[in-house]
Amino acid sequence: MKKNAPLCVLCLLLGCLAGLALNFSLWDGGGLFSAYIPSGAAVPGAEAPSPESSTDTCDPTDNAPLLEAGDAVLEALKRGDIQVLAALIDTERGVTFTPYSTVDPRSDLTFLPDQFTEAGINGTRYVWGATQGKGDPLELTLPEYLKRYVYNAEYTRAPVIGVDHVFSSGNSLENVAEAYPDARFLEYYFPGVDPSNNGFDWCALKLVFLPRDEGYRLVGIIHSEWTI
Repeated sequence: MKKNAPLCVLCLLLGCLAGLALNFSLWDGGGLFSAYIPSGAAVPGAEAPSPESSTDTCDPTDNAPLLEAGDAVLEALKRGDIQVLAALIDTERGVTFTPYSTVDPRSDLTFLPDQFTEAGINGTRYVWGATQGKGDPLELTLPEYLKRYVYNAEYTRAPVIGVDHVFSSGNSLENVAEAYPDARFLEYYFPGVDPSNNGFDWCALKLVFLPRDEGYRLVGIIHSEWTI
C-alpha cells in the first residue's frame, strides 16, 4: 500500500489539473461561459422556461441546420445587410417584428422579402408598437429599429444560446411558442451586459424559423429586455 501512495497522489494531481483546464475552456473573454442549451435544460441565474416555451429535449446534432440558419441571420444583422436578410425571410409568411417579448398580431409589423428590402432604403418611419412603460408610439425607420430593438447587443457572442427555450422574462408575456406553434426558435441570451447593474440589463433576441424543403426560413424576430 505504501509503495502505491506516490502514484495515487500523482494521479490525483493530474486529475485536478485536467479539471482546471476544462473549466478554463468554458470561459470566454467576457467572463461568461459560452454554452449550447437544448430545450428543457436549466441555466443558473435564469428563470425556468414557461410551459408554452418548453419542448422535448433535442440532440444538439439534430439542430445543426437551425443553428446555421440563426448564424446567417445574426451575421447579416451585424453587418446591417438588408439584401442578405431579405433573402433569408420566408416568402409566404414574411417576417414579423416584436419589440417587447409578447407577440401581438394587432401591432407587430410583418414584411415580405421585397417589402423588407424597400423599407430598408425608403426612409419611412413605421409605428412598431408602443414604448414599454410610457406607451408612446414606437416610430422608427427600419434601420433604426434594427439597431435598437433587434441587434442591440453583440448577439454573435451571446454567452448562452437556447433552442426552443426561453431563459428570462420581465413584465411582458413570453408567448413565442403559442404565437408560432408550427415553428422553432433560437434565443440568444445575455444574463447581463454591465456587471454593475446586477442583471437588471439582461436582454435576449429570439429568431423564429419555419422548416422548408431547403432548410429554415425566418418568420419572426422578437426582442426581449429587462423592463420596469
